[in-house]
Amino acid sequence: DFIEDSEVRLIGCEAAGLGVDTDKTAATMSTGSMGIFHGMKSYFCQDEYGQIAPVYSISAGLDYPGIGPEHANLSDTGRAEYVPITDQEAVDAFEFLARMEGIIPAIESAHAVAYARKLAPSMNKDQIIVINLSGRGDKDVAAIARYRGEQLYE
Repeated sequence: DFIEDSEVRLIGCEAAGLGVDTDKTAATMSTGSMGIFHGMKSYFCQDEYGQIAPVYSISAGLDYPGIGPEHANLSDTGRAEYVPITDQEAVDAFEFLARMEGIIPAIESAHAVAYARKLAPSMNKDQIIVINLSGRGDKDVAAIARYRGEQLYE
């Protein structure tokens, strides 16, 4: 159980969409605030009146205006950190992993690959990065093509 192991650095990657400085983001930990939605108290992308704000991400699986309470607690206690990854960074990582390893990651997981690529150069050679590749990326190929302005004919 990595959560209990204080020697393990926990990093969550969230969908920044077009950037956390835009309204086209789903980066809850970077832009959200505490609220209640769907029966849970956590962090949400919301307006000053507590109304849930529209969110955006290239990844349908990350296109949600909130984060689970366990993640909120891990952040609040300092046990985990959360970093925003833009669509462009995720697409670049998706293509990198496919080219270099022959693995087509789910676009959700490509967000983690993107951050690992940023983090690795600052680490010692004996340190290890573990990334959870949670799904297949073949379902995301059309979304990547659309993002790049390309048309696929099925």
